[in-house]
Amino acid sequence: MVRKSIPDVERLKVWVRAGGRCELCGIYLLEGKLTYQDFTLGELAHIVGQDATANSPRGMDPLPKNQRDLADNLMLLCRGEHNEIDRKGSLDVMTVERLRRIKREREAWIRRLTGLNPGAGTAVIRLIGQVRGQEVELTKPTATEAVIRSEERFPEFPLSLHGDGFEIDLRHVPGEKTGGPAYWEQCRQQIDRVLEHKLADALREDSVQHVSAFAFARLPLLVHFGSRLDDTFHVSIYQRHRSTESWCWPSTAETTVRFTTESPLAPSPDASQGVLLLNISGSIQAGELPGPLATLPRWTISPQNLTPSVDVINSLSALDEFTSALRLLLSELEATHKNLQRLHVLAAVPVSAAVALGRVHDANVHPALVIYDRTDGQYSAALEIA
Repeated sequence: MVRKSIPDVERLKVWVRAGGRCELCGIYLLEGKLTYQDFTLGELAHIVGQDATANSPRGMDPLPKNQRDLADNLMLLCRGEHNEIDRKGSLDVMTVERLRRIKREREAWIRRLTGLNPGAGTAVIRLIGQVRGQEVELTKPTATEAVIRSEERFPEFPLSLHGDGFEIDLRHVPGEKTGGPAYWEQCRQQIDRVLEHKLADALREDSVQHVSAFAFARLPLLVHFGSRLDDTFHVSIYQRHRSTESWCWPSTAETTVRFTTESPLAPSPDASQGVLLLNISGSIQAGELPGPLATLPRWTISPQNLTPSVDVINSLSALDEFTSALRLLLSELEATHKNLQRLHVLAAVPVSAAVALGRVHDANVHPALVIYDRTDGQYSAALEIA
């Protein structure tokens, strides 16, 4: 049987919508991998088979025959993927519905990406760690989708042979479950190695003006990570949302969350040390403070008219409000407590708030932050941000 030729206009539509890449594996299909010569290596694959017969893969679908050679029913694939989806053993998995969904999502993503202003680039930084032995998915595609959907920026992954960008992997540092000085110090050094050297070099070369920060690790490390993202460039902070299991900030309008600061009843301007409680995703009670901290002046930031929970900071506006509350408090301490040298921080906060705390701190004017970690129900000092 002679196969009907696909119209040139429909071929062009498929290639353009797919961005010249396989819509399943993403390989670039306009260049050879051995010679790097210009070749047209892609193949057009029918979602619903061209012929309405059992021998045509997925051909028994009710799609009218006059629609089967249109771009909406065609995918751009590499030869291997094309061959695999049409094999008998794959037909129950690579169904018409699944292929249509993959095509729709892939082409929509490419359309958004190619519609971005090339000047709206952002360097993606990923801090990948564990919390009590648990970790979350934080892959390059995950970060890319979050940046495009949340900010409509063009994600860049510089300074890596494989294009992975600035990645700090703490998952293999021993001692995570129990913490301890050796663990904190080794993680701190790894963070500094990337942010104070690789990122600093990129800044000097003027190749980075905007950064998108993704992080998952123990809280003291998140604060230290944020403290190394200084104010010489703009930073967007991301977090994984439990409600959606996504790193994308919700696009729908959220009710603005306000935060309130509770100050000591009898402030001591001469105090050299104080305590800051951040009750955002949970509540830390006074009785949980380590003994030496119980008598120090104490400040508390919590959501106004809301019970602390993991969903309090669920939008960029909520994160901005929390950051503003932090800035205001630190400014007031700078003005009214000149002798304050250390602020002991016990925090129940989501990822984004922990990173924001580190960014807000200015070592030149603010007291050092002593960040506490909670292990086995007890708080102990982990890292000092000076």
